[in-house]
Amino acid sequence: MKKTILSALIFAPLFAGCVSTADTSGDLDRNAVVAELSTRMDTLGYQHPVDIVPGINEFLNASAMVLERQYKVMGQYRTSTDNHRDVQAFLYAYKDATPEELQTAITEFDAGAKNKDEKIGHKIAVYNQANESIYQQNVALATDLTVEIAKSAYILSQYKNEVAMALALSAGSSMMGMFAGEEDEAENPKDIGVALLKAKDQLSLALEANEIIELEQATISSINELELELEAKG
Repeated sequence: MKKTILSALIFAPLFAGCVSTADTSGDLDRNAVVAELSTRMDTLGYQHPVDIVPGINEFLNASAMVLERQYKVMGQYRTSTDNHRDVQAFLYAYKDATPEELQTAITEFDAGAKNKDEKIGHKIAVYNQANESIYQQNVALATDLTVEIAKSAYILSQYKNEVAMALALSAGSSMMGMFAGEEDEAENPKDIGVALLKAKDQLSLALEANEIIELEQATISSINELELELEAKG
């Protein structure tokens, strides 16, 4: 909750215009969103080390490394969901259900199962266990993202003229398009404003991916907590 509040306060004005995953993912197929995010990350790039100006090099490299780490965690998440498509399909089918309605659907589904391995409740538990390491890595990245987003807000304010110039130069074209296929420039960017805007976009994409996985974890956690509550009631 602390991370979510901090990100909202810092991130909203800094990345105005970006779609908030937390607001829209309930209406989207998360697998499709994650695949699209992977493509955007590859297009933007996360080459490092970067050496531009002492004082901001550390931030630029940290932003690239955070995106690279988030990309790898997202890849693990995609592999896990590919291996548990039945669980993903079930959860997506009941994405708008209350926890109680979801538990009822699980109970009804499992009533027709012939054995434990066919029960969706058991499959959800296995899926949760398989994703535990992914979730832990995602939580650690959420902390790092909060720190880097705060740094970004400060650094961009210190270089607002350079950033404004870069925005003017990039008018009519996306930042990702500016960097696509320009590995040499990504490794040795000459323009401070462009480099800072790229770092901002790197953090933006990393946060989108982080929130997708966070929502998945929240869904599974709510199911587990409800099951424990029902067991306690007997």
